[in-house]
Formats: sequence, C-alpha cells, structure tokens
Amino acid sequence: MSKKSNIIARIKELFQEEKFGADYTAATGEIIRIMGDLTVGTKVAEIAAEKEAPLPDGSYLLDNGKSIKVEAGEIKEITEIQADKEPNPIAMEDMKDQMAGEYKNEISSKLKDGTEVKIMSKGDAVSVGDEVLVKDASGEFVKAPAGDHELEGGLTINVDEEGYINELSTAPEEAADTENEEMKTMFEAVSTIKSMVDELKETLNSLKTENSELKERFNKFAAEPSVETITKKKENVTKLKSKEDKLRFFATK
Repeated sequence: MSKKSNIIARIKELFQEEKFGADYTAATGEIIRIMGDLTVGTKVAEIAAEKEAPLPDGSYLLDNGKSIKVEAGEIKEITEIQADKEPNPIAMEDMKDQMAGEYKNEISSKLKDGTEVKIMSKGDAVSVGDEVLVKDASGEFVKAPAGDHELEGGLTINVDEEGYINELSTAPEEAADTENEEMKTMFEAVSTIKSMVDELKETLNSLKTENSELKERFNKFAAEPSVETITKKKENVTKLKSKEDKLRFFATK
C-alpha cells in the first residue's frame, strides 16, 4: 500500500472514531449533552451558561422519553419510558419525586420583597435544576411561581412551571456598581501614593539644601589657617621694643 493510501485510510479511521454528541433537556430543566451515542458508558455533561459543566450523579428523564442514570460523568443505565408514545405524565412526576430525594442541601434565602425562599439544591450553591419553594400567606412553603425572581444579593433565578431553576443571572446594575466601587478604591489608593511620593520629594529637597549649606560651611572652615601667618608674626615682633622681649616672644612660640 502506498503512502498516500495509508494517509487516506487513517483519515477514514479518524472519521469513524469521531463521535458526535447531542443535547437533551431533562424533565427537571437541565440541558444534558451526550458525548456520542446514547449508550451505557458514554460521557455526559450539563450545559450551563453556554458552557459544559459536570453533571451531578442521579437519574434524569430526557425529552426523548428515555431515562438515564449518571455516575461520575458517565451513563450507567438507560431506561425506555414509552418510547413509541408521549412520555407518561405520571411517570414524569414519579421521576421528579425520585430526583427530589437526591437534593442534599436546603438553602434558605429571601426574595427582594422579603418573601422567604427555600432552594433544594443538589450541590453546595444554587444551580440550574434546583427546586424553589416560597412561603405563602399561610406560612407554608409551596412551589415557586414561574418567571424571574430576584434574591437578596442580586442573584436572579428563572423558574419554570414546575418550580425548577432554568437559568441564573446577576443584575447588570449591581455588577456595574461593584466595578465602579473597585475603580473608586483604586483611584483613592493611587492618590494616596502620589501624596506620599510628593511628600518624600519635598523631604529629599530639604535634606539636599541642608547638605549643601553644611558643605559650604565646612569648606569655608577648612580654608581658614590653623596658625598665625608670618606677616602677622612680623607685626607682633615690631611691637616689641627690647631684645629680651623679642627673645621671650619667640621662646613662647
């Protein structure tokens, strides 16, 4: 076989090995991506904010009428639920009840208007697929109505008709306020540093002037003679009248 034939054969193998995935919507709202054929052992992931994320372990009823059991990011079991007909509403409710038992955290929060909220979460934080309950006028927690709900802190959750979170978002104005606050803090820090630098420059200039004055004084002092000059000695000698005075003068010097 020629080198060209080998290359063509290898390209065919690569295309045969390539497995194209498909996205499915679970009954609880998750968008699940199947990384290849819908078979046991295939990798799966959740699509959140248009990005792939790990899919929590559990059972998921897909919109094609099949139920999959996921563990460690792989399909471990596939169950057909009336594949030739529309999914049975009763079976879907049973599946939701089964998955509701998988929630491990109960996150308490409040809506912006003060209404108490319980979020039944599969993880440690609020995420797509979590069930949302709100306290009604009688003090009972009931399924949250469909639509957008803003929680304290600025997080907005979009809830479907069944009370499950479809989407999470943060208020744009809050993000802008946070950014403005960070910019303000940064400018204040820069201003403080500039003031410190200006003060340091002023101190250095003062020290430089003082050093110049000291140097000038030292040079002036160093230029002065340490003993009397010869001329001055002559003047002193001429003032002496007697020979004894002159001898005594030179003897003391």
